[in-house]
Amino acid sequence: MKTYLKPQQYSDEVLVQGIIKNNDVKLFKILYDRYFPFVYGQCLSYFKNTEDAEDSSQDIFFKLYLKLDSFKFQSKFFTWMYRFVHNHCINYKRAFRYKMLENKMINPEDLCAQLPRYNYENYESDNFKFNKLKSAISLLPIKEQQMVLFKYYGQGTVKELAERHNCSESAVKMRLKRLKKKISTLYQALEMEVI
Repeated sequence: MKTYLKPQQYSDEVLVQGIIKNNDVKLFKILYDRYFPFVYGQCLSYFKNTEDAEDSSQDIFFKLYLKLDSFKFQSKFFTWMYRFVHNHCINYKRAFRYKMLENKMINPEDLCAQLPRYNYENYESDNFKFNKLKSAISLLPIKEQQMVLFKYYGQGTVKELAERHNCSESAVKMRLKRLKKKISTLYQALEMEVI
C-alpha cells in the first residue's frame, strides 16, 4: 500500500518544482505559510517597525513568485530565499535612506534613535517556553540572531554559514557554541524574570 504525502509535507524544492512547472498558486501558498514568520522576522530586524516589515514581506513574496524560475536547485531553497530576503531589505533600506537624505525630511541619526527595539514577541505562541526562547534570541545583536535563525530555523549548514560570514567552518562552530551558551544564560535570566 502506497502512502502519499500531503502537499504541506513536501520539501521546499519539490514545492518550487511544482510551482514552476504548473504555475500552482496553492503550492506557493504552502511556501508562504511555511516561511512568512521567518521573512517577517528578518524584515522586522532590518526596518524596526511593523508597517515596513509587513509591506516588505508582501513585496518579497510577490517578487519570489515572479523569480522562482531563477532558482537553480544548486543549494537549498532556504539558502537562496535567505539571500533574496537579505538583498531586498538592503536595497529597500538604501533607497529609503537615499530618499530621506534627498528630501532632507529627517536626519537618519534622529530616525534611528526613535526606532523601537526588535522583538520576536509579535508572533503569539501558546508555548510559554518557546516565547521565552524567542525573547532570549531577540536580546542578541541582529547578526547573531540571523546566524541562529539561519542555522536552526532555516536548517542552514555550517559550510553555508562559513561561506556567508567569510570564515572557517571551525570558527562558525565556535560562534554557534558561544551563541548557544549566551542564549541559555539569557533564557535562564528570563525564567527568573531578571530581564
